[in-house]
Amino acid sequence: MPNKATLAKLLELAIAAERAAEGLYHELAAKFAHHENVAAFWREYAGEEAMHAEWLERLRDSLTPERLSAPADPGVLQEANRALQVPVERMLQGIHNLEDAYQLVNDLENSETNAVFDFLITNFAEDKKTQAFLRSQLKDHIGKLAIDFPVQFKLASVRREIKVKN
Repeated sequence: MPNKATLAKLLELAIAAERAAEGLYHELAAKFAHHENVAAFWREYAGEEAMHAEWLERLRDSLTPERLSAPADPGVLQEANRALQVPVERMLQGIHNLEDAYQLVNDLENSETNAVFDFLITNFAEDKKTQAFLRSQLKDHIGKLAIDFPVQFKLASVRREIKVKN
């Protein structure tokens, strides 16, 4: 892939960010495997990140070479670059308990990655119906942490007591 500020580069970065998030969630599932409902929650998030990456890959594959070589929005490209600045391994170093993981995911899900995905939905989803569906999926994905996190771990004080599995 070219390193220029093209749509191809933007898609490459967006796909990499979704795959990195997928990997992060799989790692969190492993760290909290001793609490199956928490591990299942993280695995579900990983699956959603995989679906986001697959949609972006299909989008990339559907575009003509001319379209892919078109200039990308510089601000969105900068956001995509920022989303990949901290490697997953480094993010995981700060995870000592479930509260750490919860806060990391809250930050991640409200970061540049989803802003870039939203931009791509707006500008490249085939039609309004597809746009609406993808936006709904993204909104549900972002809200999942606040709404669907296992109820017995809703309180930060409880999450702090749940240590990572070594």
